[in-house]
Amino acid sequence: MIRLIALSCLLCGTVHAQFQGVIESRNTTTDENNAPQQYEMTIWVKGPMARITTSATPSSPASTMIYRSDLRVIWMLNEESKSYFQVSMGKAQDEAPGNEEPAKVRRTGKAKKILGYACDQYLITQGDMVTEIWGTKGLVDLSSSLARALGEEHAGQGEAWNDELTRLGVYPLVANSRIEGNVLEGQEVVKIDRRALPDDLFALPAGYKKQSVGDLLK
Repeated sequence: MIRLIALSCLLCGTVHAQFQGVIESRNTTTDENNAPQQYEMTIWVKGPMARITTSATPSSPASTMIYRSDLRVIWMLNEESKSYFQVSMGKAQDEAPGNEEPAKVRRTGKAKKILGYACDQYLITQGDMVTEIWGTKGLVDLSSSLARALGEEHAGQGEAWNDELTRLGVYPLVANSRIEGNVLEGQEVVKIDRRALPDDLFALPAGYKKQSVGDLLK
């Protein structure tokens, strides 16, 4: 999961009205040769549960992950083998983020509407990387619901400038990270659909077998 996706999902730890529905986005990442690769992402959110699917790229297969903060677990599904790998929620985030260079967050004063939401432009500079974000304060319920589903106590970890955006209550609808003008990662939310979702969407599919670390190394 790329850094910008984590940013979208972990911005707000404050309790607000709950969002229930689906978020769709177009995304860009780069392979080891810095060649751009495109993929789509869909996120379903309901209470303490989230399901995230990403389409395949030339260098990685499609993936499905189910986050259950009520059970404190994450299930990574393998549809080809009808199996899943289970991780304790928060386990991968126990390590300290390290001595990264401080980031500078600046609101440029530019504004526009995206998907009907008023957005402001923010520029985050950290070393050679510049991240441009068009974010809105009109989706606080979505921010807090995603934070809860993914483990809101970890909001802001991993990226020093997340804390500033959290304080501002900003949810990014467009985000692009560049180094020397070249896009490293990008994300654009293309649809937000508020609707009721069935609980079984966040359950393990029938017949899936649990894998161990040993199974993955075989």
